[in-house]
Amino acid sequence: MIARAAAVAQPVESGGTGQAGVPQSARQRLFGWSREMAAQRRQMERGWTAALQAGGLISLPPPEHPVAQHLADGGGFRIPAKLEDHLPQVARAFFDDRVVREGWVYLRGFSYYAADAQMYLPGRAPAPGRRFAAIQQRWPRYAEFARPLAEPAARKPVGWYAWLAWLAFLESAVQDVCTARWSAAVLGHGGAAGVLDEVLEGLGALLAEAAWNRWQPDGRPAGPCDPATWAKRATALCSDVRIAEVLREVARALEGPEAAADAVRAVREGDVLWQIAAVAQTRWPALAAAHPGAPVLLVSEAFGAMAAGPVLAGMLPSGQRGRVRLALARGSVHEEEMARVSGTAWRTGPLEADGQVVVHVDDSVFTGRTHAGLRRVLTGMPAAVYLVPLTLDVGTPFNHPEEITALGRGVAEHLAGLETAVRAGGGALPPAPSLWARRKAPAPPFGADRGPVDPEEEAFARVAGGSDRLLALLWDRYAPEVCDA
Repeated sequence: MIARAAAVAQPVESGGTGQAGVPQSARQRLFGWSREMAAQRRQMERGWTAALQAGGLISLPPPEHPVAQHLADGGGFRIPAKLEDHLPQVARAFFDDRVVREGWVYLRGFSYYAADAQMYLPGRAPAPGRRFAAIQQRWPRYAEFARPLAEPAARKPVGWYAWLAWLAFLESAVQDVCTARWSAAVLGHGGAAGVLDEVLEGLGALLAEAAWNRWQPDGRPAGPCDPATWAKRATALCSDVRIAEVLREVARALEGPEAAADAVRAVREGDVLWQIAAVAQTRWPALAAAHPGAPVLLVSEAFGAMAAGPVLAGMLPSGQRGRVRLALARGSVHEEEMARVSGTAWRTGPLEADGQVVVHVDDSVFTGRTHAGLRRVLTGMPAAVYLVPLTLDVGTPFNHPEEITALGRGVAEHLAGLETAVRAGGGALPPAPSLWARRKAPAPPFGADRGPVDPEEEAFARVAGGSDRLLALLWDRYAPEVCDA
């Protein structure tokens, strides 16, 4: 079900700036990781597809378009363009800016990511306040469309395209709450953050029910699932008057030239639903068995995996959800290195962890410095601390081995320690390689031999050929919108 969604990020030995610094043993380890992750994906794809077929609760797509093809690279869902009329009319109305690319209709339009300044050519990004205002203005649509999208998805069996539309709708609502929650964290608005956390937890539970709990086979524990309540719960969450008040409060704070560009962002590598489901299947059972009954502090890293904790919590067996407390961390080292932070107030404060099993969910891991930073802010005596990344960065050692050696360790030594930390919770590696720090794609040369160079063309090529493959993927998918914005 998921092999293609990860195929864009296979490790390579060439194209990096410093592969000479990677010893043969380290290269072998990295390629071994990649093979293991690929095998894990294939196994999950077979198992999940078989469970969907056997359950009878979801009508599967035509055989010529297997289940896996409907997962979009980088997150979200897509349908064959020739079958677009199978999408319910209400879904076509909601996804009114859906894009068509190479014969596929994507149920995430440009507006899904438009709040992020990275989705614009240099100098083209609207001010933070304007980008956030778009979220504030469209929020009422969620209350309007919740019931008509939820009711068809609650039927037995649910049509494949009605199901995908419901999942994509919930993902969109979660995305906008995460964007607002990020701004609340940057601004230090604790009251707004509390409301948004509550809404995010509710929406995450709905998404978990619809996407994972709905079709789990007998004998595999999963969280609660009550489709009859989806319409009512989603409408209540999206029409909560407190959200409109919070959005207005945050919007006012973002007005004016003093608002930093990074105060509003939307692109998150951890916004990939199947990878969270993979944690629920491959990591959580081992963690729960190792610490039966112990309270769990489930910490989501805001920079890349803000919704991962709430969605994962919704996937947990009913008897285990009650022992989990959710928390949000802002400690991404990469965030700081890319100068996407303003001042020092963004760092996570102390997190009470005495006697608790701490599970730190991040979108990716390479150096492990973000996790080390989280450990430093934990107070008390945790029962255990685990790093649970959604993906594993296997590209940076080839592109930038100096980032490892700068820590005072050799590449091989570092990778051995990283593997120990990642496998600590159940022995499994993440199911996919990270889209960050991949080999740069070939880019056309720019210089005097080409004559005058269009600055915007060069800027687009720089992103399209850069090592941030998620951003390159999104710019390619929404190229007209990026260039015309």
